[in-house]
Amino acid sequence: MRIIARAVAVAVAGLLVAALPATAQTDVGGSVPSYMELRLDEPEGFASFPAGAGEHELSIRTRVTSTTSSARLSAVDGDLVAGSRLGRLASGASVLDEPLEARVGSTAFQPLDATIDPLLVEFGRPVANERATIRLRQRINAGERPRGTYTKTLLITLSSNAP
Repeated sequence: MRIIARAVAVAVAGLLVAALPATAQTDVGGSVPSYMELRLDEPEGFASFPAGAGEHELSIRTRVTSTTSSARLSAVDGDLVAGSRLGRLASGASVLDEPLEARVGSTAFQPLDATIDPLLVEFGRPVANERATIRLRQRINAGERPRGTYTKTLLITLSSNAP
């Protein structure tokens, strides 16, 4: 039974190929609109700051899909565009001394107190479900005593510099 099924499949394929003229040329093409998607998982990491100086990290796993030839992942303060609280975690009137910092991979941490969105990673080709982990770091200086619940809204964006 298997041998017969294979023979029939080969014969049908042979007929299809034989039916096409040898000189036929077909142009294939079309346009596809650009597509970008950014998926963010729940943050993992610091829930509270221990007493004393130190560095505390939090990570956010992302998945990026883009049909453009260049897609950029960045993070910026979503609360403010200027001032002493820009890029800093705050609890009421209390603001931490050091800005929150971000990076992807082994690149250097970049402070989020800049007025320009720090570029975390650039994908120089189309990607599908490409994983990238954003690491956020908060430094606590000696003598600084965080108390209360500190918050900061971040805007994590995926953009293209292609027209």
